[in-house]
Amino acid sequence: MQRGLVLAMALLCTGGTAFAADTTEVVMDSRYSSDGGFLPAVNAARDAAAGYALSRAMLTNVLAKHCSGVDIAHALRADEARNRWWQHNSDTVGAAKAYVQLQRAIVQVKQGEAAGTQYRDGVMAQAKADAIATMESWFPEGEQDGATCDKVVDEYFAGTRDINRSEEFGTVLGRLEGDMQAYKDAQRTE
Repeated sequence: MQRGLVLAMALLCTGGTAFAADTTEVVMDSRYSSDGGFLPAVNAARDAAAGYALSRAMLTNVLAKHCSGVDIAHALRADEARNRWWQHNSDTVGAAKAYVQLQRAIVQVKQGEAAGTQYRDGVMAQAKADAIATMESWFPEGEQDGATCDKVVDEYFAGTRDINRSEEFGTVLGRLEGDMQAYKDAQRTE
């Protein structure tokens, strides 16, 4: 964690960093620092995409649990669909988590620990609210409806629920994943 704080302080001290009117929003393009370290881009599009990835991960887990209450056959299919989804999406979700941690460190250095925690908690609360809203749209009364479970689980098996299939966030998340991997690799060499 201390290493992350040092990086965040370095990010704040490097040229080219711009802060929007809302001081919790940092805008920065991906680039290499003077010492060869990689600094991933930070911007509102990536904030939204990371939140989307986290909400879809929560949704996938909640859906599998919900559909497992229908019967054993639905439980097995929903569990398999969740496992396949995680095989396809775990790297992207991991990149989204790492991005939120980076943002939290930047906010914490600039505004204090409480602000950093508030930022992270806000992102997670919004992701949870989005997942709940989707579940409520699928199961309006909270019922464990086998037909709806079958329909949605089939979409997971077909890959249409994979994060990279999102027209709005797929490209942004693909770039975010690449940048966060480069950032992780650069940290290993330090």
